[in-house]
Amino acid sequence: MISDTVLLINLNSEEESFLRNLIANMEIEELEETALKSVAVSSVEEAKHFLDDETTRLVIMRLEEKGRRIDHEIRRFKKSFQRPVPLMILVPEIHMRKVKDYLRAGADEFWILPLDSSAFVVRLRVLLELGQSIRETHGSMSQRQSAGSLWSHVGSRLRRLFAAPDTPAQTAISETWSQLIAGKWQRIRRLGFGSFGEVCLVKDQTGGGLAVAKIPHDKKMNRKFLREAVILKTLNGHPNAVHLKEVVKEEDKLVLIQEYIEGSTLHDLLAEGLSSASKEKAFLQLLDVVAYAHKHNIMHRDIKPENIIVTPNGELKLLDFGTSKDLSRGSISSTVIGSRPYMAPEQIMGKSRIASDVWALGVVLYSLATEFLPFYDENEKQLMDFILETEPDPPRELEPSLSQELEAIILKCLKKDWAERYADAHELRQDLLQKFPDFGTGVALPQQ
Repeated sequence: MISDTVLLINLNSEEESFLRNLIANMEIEELEETALKSVAVSSVEEAKHFLDDETTRLVIMRLEEKGRRIDHEIRRFKKSFQRPVPLMILVPEIHMRKVKDYLRAGADEFWILPLDSSAFVVRLRVLLELGQSIRETHGSMSQRQSAGSLWSHVGSRLRRLFAAPDTPAQTAISETWSQLIAGKWQRIRRLGFGSFGEVCLVKDQTGGGLAVAKIPHDKKMNRKFLREAVILKTLNGHPNAVHLKEVVKEEDKLVLIQEYIEGSTLHDLLAEGLSSASKEKAFLQLLDVVAYAHKHNIMHRDIKPENIIVTPNGELKLLDFGTSKDLSRGSISSTVIGSRPYMAPEQIMGKSRIASDVWALGVVLYSLATEFLPFYDENEKQLMDFILETEPDPPRELEPSLSQELEAIILKCLKKDWAERYADAHELRQDLLQKFPDFGTGVALPQQ
């Protein structure tokens, strides 16, 4: 059995013991043939000796509490790496305001001390899998470059002699799409393009089938993509969450490889027309996955029908956790993000929280019940004013066949004061099923 190393630098005895036990008992998906061991050293200088070791998969370094220009030290240390290895820094609370500087200096991930075994273990798992992927890719690329360098050179000369001239743009596109991602994933077609990156359909050249690759535009987005990977890994156990296959590195950019899901968005299905039972089944699955996320202190922040896919067999998948936030270390997020018609008042004001997802679920349920959004205006400023200041039309005025109990549930989700809503998706689901035990069979929502 292969034994891979996690290098621990400058940890105190308690932290070292915690990590040694965690690493010794950790099982990594798809790496059953690999054992993990930890090696602890007391200084950066002593650590450099181990960076030549091909078995080193991850470096975890505790920052000095009284250190100066720590970012410079991290930069020099990262440059001393003989090959790509993820670096995680453990940051004393006194330095937490400088975390962005440390990440810019070369750290791949961080954790504000003290250590704990909840959210930390997921981050550690993702970094270990990333380290394994980087090592495999780096090794296979080195072999290919060594074995194929001569013929690559001859081939390029022949292509220049006999091929028709390309424009610079054509050359850039062809080179990007011809290369495999991490030496394994072949691009098939682009599925989407946004401000953070692009989404491509890819095929596993080793015979693993289709997947979806989320590729950042720039390596500056790596931290954001790593955060999404940690969240997806946390939710991997739920059937209605998109499964993260692996995290790989390509041209210094972190790429997320996710499962490929065939189906239609809930938005498109509603436009075509859905039975009341189909709508209820979809909403129950949505509640279940959001409740699971809330249980793990994760809020989605962009729940809407366009981010929901329903497969031909009726299984729902909630997509786009790129906007999600892990609230393990706090109860609110100050980032204004989301889709305006589904944003809660506090979300618009930059104080989103778990209850903001409950608002979005209420908007979705309102739409399923009435075929209308509770708040809408083409003018974005006017729309936000409506959300902040006006009450929605009661659902029964738009769909008289709705019961008073369902209307009350919807309007509770849409309370302006987040404290008056359901605390989370689990509480909403409990109340819905208590009042409608047969919800999912078409008992509460109207036929479309």
